[in-house]
Amino acid sequence: MSVNGIGSTSLLSGTYQLIQPSKRQSEDLIGRTLEQDLQNGDLQGAQQAYNQLAAFGPNNSGPFNDPTLKADFQALGQDLQAGNLSAAQTANSAMTSGLISRDEAAVARASSGSNTGNPGALAAAMANLKGDYWAVYGQDPGSSLGNNPAINVQA
Repeated sequence: MSVNGIGSTSLLSGTYQLIQPSKRQSEDLIGRTLEQDLQNGDLQGAQQAYNQLAAFGPNNSGPFNDPTLKADFQALGQDLQAGNLSAAQTANSAMTSGLISRDEAAVARASSGSNTGNPGALAAAMANLKGDYWAVYGQDPGSSLGNNPAINVQA
């Protein structure tokens, strides 16, 4: 088989701009890296990802404002600093479970009858849930959370 007639159009001749991820997207990307490093037993990689995440918040608290999540995040950092991978994995599991639960509750609140006049709140809550869920599980929440009525909301 022969291929004839392929022109010489250049896809590289245009001007391209790299799109910088938002702060939120960067947090999610680094969070996903932390998850993968912990799952793979890569202590050094997890330490680096943790330090990058910690830099997002004041006093190295990471991206968390919630006091419980902030404390869980700091406990994770202490375990990583001590080189205790098993304890870090356990601390991370507790932290991510709390994070997803908090996001689910925010979606439920935003989709409740009293908030129907504020579609922006629901869109923001869904974006947080989707970003955090992807960072933790590496997939969109729609596939595994679709049966949860609190989350099965189209923003």
